[in-house]
Amino acid sequence: MKSPVPGSSTYRSLAQQQAAVDRALDLELLPRLKGLCASATGLAARVQFDQDDQGRVRCRGTTSGSVSLSCHRCDEFVDRQLASNFTALVAFDEEQAQSWQDQGVAAEVIVVRSPNLDITELVEDEFLLALPERVCLDEECKNMPAMAYGDDGSAVEAAAAEPEPEGRFPFAGLRQAMEENEGGKP
Repeated sequence: MKSPVPGSSTYRSLAQQQAAVDRALDLELLPRLKGLCASATGLAARVQFDQDDQGRVRCRGTTSGSVSLSCHRCDEFVDRQLASNFTALVAFDEEQAQSWQDQGVAAEVIVVRSPNLDITELVEDEFLLALPERVCLDEECKNMPAMAYGDDGSAVEAAAAEPEPEGRFPFAGLRQAMEENEGGKP
């Protein structure tokens, strides 16, 4: 079953009907995700509702899409695919969620603000959790800044090949002085 109008169905009624909701999402509806990426295409979610053995609303869903993220190394935008699967119980307030966790519920619990369906509220965290830790996965990233200076990088090699001047080692002559002193002892 597809919900015809966003927000028109309650979570409980969807669970009782064992309904599924498919949505294409606009980045504008996901403000926290929008703050982390430059653009997004194909954001979509499919969520199936049912009830667990205690009569609680349970949702099982998938999210997918493509986002453009800024690489922390080269500061260029890199396109990444996002995909995640989730299963969670829907709680209607923090106390209810805490009560379920105190009872030892192993499932993830999502706290919603309203009894009416808000698909973005359900799935935005899943999109955020699907973001990669490292945007640029290629160690040889074509956009990575050079780790050499000079025209051909030879300045780095030349600097590494030169010995350190003695002025940087204040105790360099101490060994020689001690050896000379030992030789002069009576």
